[in-house]
Amino acid sequence: MEVDALARAATQFQKKLQEVKRANQPAGFDWYPYDSFAVFQVLAGMLRKERRDLLSLACASPVLDIGCGDGDLSFFFESNGCRVLALDSQGPNYNQTRGFQALRMALQSSVELQVCDLDAGVHFGGRTFGLALFLGVLYHLKNPYGVLEVLAKHVRYCLLSTRIAQLTAHGTSIEEDPIAYLVDPLEANRDSSNYWIFSEAGLRRILHRAGWEICDFATTGYKSGSTPADQDRDQRAFCMLRSNLPDPWAGAGVDLDGGWHPMENGSWRWTERVFSVRIKGAASATSTLRFQFRLHDSIFNAIGGVRLHAVVNSEALPICEYNSPGEHIYERQLPRGLDLTIRFELDKAFGPTPADRRELGLQVIFWIYDGPAPRPLDPIAVLE
Repeated sequence: MEVDALARAATQFQKKLQEVKRANQPAGFDWYPYDSFAVFQVLAGMLRKERRDLLSLACASPVLDIGCGDGDLSFFFESNGCRVLALDSQGPNYNQTRGFQALRMALQSSVELQVCDLDAGVHFGGRTFGLALFLGVLYHLKNPYGVLEVLAKHVRYCLLSTRIAQLTAHGTSIEEDPIAYLVDPLEANRDSSNYWIFSEAGLRRILHRAGWEICDFATTGYKSGSTPADQDRDQRAFCMLRSNLPDPWAGAGVDLDGGWHPMENGSWRWTERVFSVRIKGAASATSTLRFQFRLHDSIFNAIGGVRLHAVVNSEALPICEYNSPGEHIYERQLPRGLDLTIRFELDKAFGPTPADRRELGLQVIFWIYDGPAPRPLDPIAVLE
């Protein structure tokens, strides 16, 4: 869906959301007061080429909504067929996520909510997201570099906005220097959760150093003489970013969930003893799950053969035993269903050990390098 059409759809969804909010007046808290949908006015003029189709950037991978507020954008992207993981910190969230949870219940939504402190570290396991919404969050982080770098390893495209400044509070020009201004706890809107306000050059530098390529860029608000804290001199930068760091694999309609270790050598991952995947789309009466893996020699020598048990949306599949090292294929018919979650469990795994604190199960190879260009293997697939 082209961004102009998506903006029109957002306007209609916003009206629906307002009706839902009026019908579910909160007790003891207020709704998030800011217009999350205003971003589409900027995107219509900023995005270029294939990036004007935001939904296609996500592909079959989930959307990540960071600093989700009451979840307005999370629920909108879900209404357009996307799986969504929403992140926010319960303390800084405007109503301690009560607005999000009230809307999720009223909309009968399946959007996931993960409450976490981004500065303390967020863990995505083996998940890769097609698109992240990272709007108005960066200047609330104590450690923006670390968060940007982690996201670059798990997200292909990121839509980011943040406040920037051309002058310091005392009028020193910083626009062309890679600088960030640290505001006093009460300096910017008397909000102690504000930290780093970058110059435009500083924002561009940190994005580059953290593993991002700026594809599209625009600014809004005060255009000449913007400052870090004055309410009447507020300037915002909007960026569409493409990561240079994410894993080079996302099988069509397959999303790795928990229990996967990071990609090694751009080629394979180890699983833990328990690991899972999600499959987007419908499984028919003839759908078969095909899972190709390797029982590594070193693991087999340490623990012997293994038994593999899979559960699909609470329905158990037959257990399989593998009593030799090397390549194996697990192939079983899937139960009918939509958007399946498959949880695999081994009866045993290797480790952790003093030398390697990981728990190691199966080795799954995603890319091989036997020619002039890397070749994908698609080790997890649904066959018809």
